[in-house]
Amino acid sequence: MICAMQHTWRAARLPVLPVSCLAIARMGAHQMAEAVQHKKTVLKSVKEIPGPPTFPVIGCLPTLFIFGMTYPMKSIHKMFLDLSKKYGPIVRLENPQFPPAVMVTDPIYIEAMIRITMDNPLRYGFFSLKKIRYEAIDNYFEKKGGLLVENGDEWWRVRSRVQTPMLRSKNVSSYLPEVDQVTLTFVERMASLQKQHGEMPKDFQTELYKWALECVGLVALNRRLGCLASDIHENSEPMRLINLVNDLFKSLHQNEFGLHLWRFFPTKSFRTLREKHDEFLRLADSNICETEKLLSARGTENQEITLLERLLMVPGLSRKDVVTLILDMLFAGIDTTSHTMAFTLYLLARNPEVQAKLQQEVDTVVGKHDGPLTVRHLAQFSYMKAVIKESFRIFPLVIGTSRTLDKDLILDDYLIPKGWSVLGINMATGWDEAYFPRVKEFVPERWLRHKPLGPIHPYAVLPFGTGTRMCIGRRLAEQEMYVFLARVMQRFTVDYQYEDIEGLTSMVFVPSQPLRFNLTERS
Repeated sequence: MICAMQHTWRAARLPVLPVSCLAIARMGAHQMAEAVQHKKTVLKSVKEIPGPPTFPVIGCLPTLFIFGMTYPMKSIHKMFLDLSKKYGPIVRLENPQFPPAVMVTDPIYIEAMIRITMDNPLRYGFFSLKKIRYEAIDNYFEKKGGLLVENGDEWWRVRSRVQTPMLRSKNVSSYLPEVDQVTLTFVERMASLQKQHGEMPKDFQTELYKWALECVGLVALNRRLGCLASDIHENSEPMRLINLVNDLFKSLHQNEFGLHLWRFFPTKSFRTLREKHDEFLRLADSNICETEKLLSARGTENQEITLLERLLMVPGLSRKDVVTLILDMLFAGIDTTSHTMAFTLYLLARNPEVQAKLQQEVDTVVGKHDGPLTVRHLAQFSYMKAVIKESFRIFPLVIGTSRTLDKDLILDDYLIPKGWSVLGINMATGWDEAYFPRVKEFVPERWLRHKPLGPIHPYAVLPFGTGTRMCIGRRLAEQEMYVFLARVMQRFTVDYQYEDIEGLTSMVFVPSQPLRFNLTERS
């Protein structure tokens, strides 16, 4: 495939390329022309890439509609798998709702796409959310949609100012003792639920939402929200936030993956998204105001500065910028970590030998330590990190990642022109035996340093994205997940005896079945 980068995981997968994708990704137009001439390569048009039939104006919408009819909206990810099986690892998709695109599943192609767009990572999507924020009646967002929806200079203006406060290890670890305490409280609640129901109740996913919101509230709002109170009621503020986030993900999924008629008139799904977003904004903003009052009243003597305070002090960031970031932290920080932990517990329950090995690591690392978990503890959880990576492979958070090209890119002798998008479908990559031997098995060992099942391409599984557009909350999310698994494995053995769980699509993947885990206290 690639002259200087022959990898064992690529054997017999695709024809040999005369020009390196990665080399092309680093070239300018002049250098690219010289390289092509030197290799005597005749580049093929993007129109020659295999794909569903394309018609004037409507593009490939008829085919996508037929594919989409095969699966309900909650299984739309299977459409991408079918397209890949039918047309191969690079597929042309011309849909008038989006920029013209090629869909790729080969990790080398995904890497080439990421590298060539590293300096200007344009990511299309969240169009409906951006429209809502731009058209807010009171101009609340001031035509600035935040990191989730923006691109170009406006995205970099915010990203360049928040990535140090959000990703610096010291800032993240300062919340570790409190996240650990929240998790210990939640583990006690799990024990209580086990005693009360004889297993985790059918709505245990909601309990995981409460844990996730309590953790993200500590960081985003610097205070406990009371999510884990035993007498919390459905109309309480935390439960309203959780329900609104669930509704937002469902509505956003319908608007983004369905027909974009909302671009021309406010459809029912778009009105629902706007209504839920406005209500979520009101609740989040009131909580941020409450936090600001508490921070103002406490004084600064002997007080460690909070993340919110750090952000508010960053030159070039307005209060609206910070509020939008906090809003997106609350929005993105509930379903993502809670679903990942749900899937991970399920995989551990279905693979008791893996669970036993993880418990052994937790016992060795934590031992009889009575205090909060420390950074030193988390650093030693090598097998746990492999467990989470393998969970992400089997149950990815999202279908993949995308970039819109601001310069030409060559993939497999095809010239992908500037202005086209490349969709990296990591979901399909992670489920492909060509890249992951024993692909249907839960084998965390494949991620350990010695790579017993062979090398893994670094761009094959990207749950948090990568490069300059990597998820801004990655470090915080990883810390929460390490603490959660450490405390649950320390206390319980988890079992599951019901129907197999699959992933369903709702912007992020969600479990298809109730999480009726059975917990046994460890001696």
